[in-house]
Amino acid sequence: MNDNFRPEALASGVEIIKRPNKLREKVGGSPDGKPGRIDPMSLTRAMTHVSRMSDAHNAQTRLDISDLQQAYQQALTDTDGRAQHLRRIIKISDGIMTLGKTFGYDLLSDFANSLNHFLVPLSAPTVAQLQVVGLHIDAMHALVRDDIKGDGGQLGQALALSLQMARTKLGAKRTS
Repeated sequence: MNDNFRPEALASGVEIIKRPNKLREKVGGSPDGKPGRIDPMSLTRAMTHVSRMSDAHNAQTRLDISDLQQAYQQALTDTDGRAQHLRRIIKISDGIMTLGKTFGYDLLSDFANSLNHFLVPLSAPTVAQLQVVGLHIDAMHALVRDDIKGDGGQLGQALALSLQMARTKLGAKRTS
């Protein structure tokens, strides 16, 4: 019989089993429910590591934006290889989207996500649709250039609204 068995369980037909909280124990909590305490030195080391990674992320994002701009220009001029260049844009943008929120660039991640959602359903984008891709890249470049974090405030809202309007106007039309 279970150590956590209670006699009233027989009367109600329900047995209550209390399992140990393994997560609490992993962060230093006690099995009896007392909260844990994380070593302040471990927190300091983690914060230092994240700070160093943030600097590396900023440098990598600048390179990624440059690569996006290059792939976009190639997509405009190389009509035969356009699909390949657009796939490259999606791949680069996906990387930007994934790490942006981790380092506080929420709007940058949102724009990268928006770009991918706009681009993926387009099998053969028009020149106007390609311009929407360029607008996304320009907006992401502005965010990185000016180190705009979070939601970007009023500027971020204005950029997001203008991109949304362009996507709505020129996005892929679904056929039903």
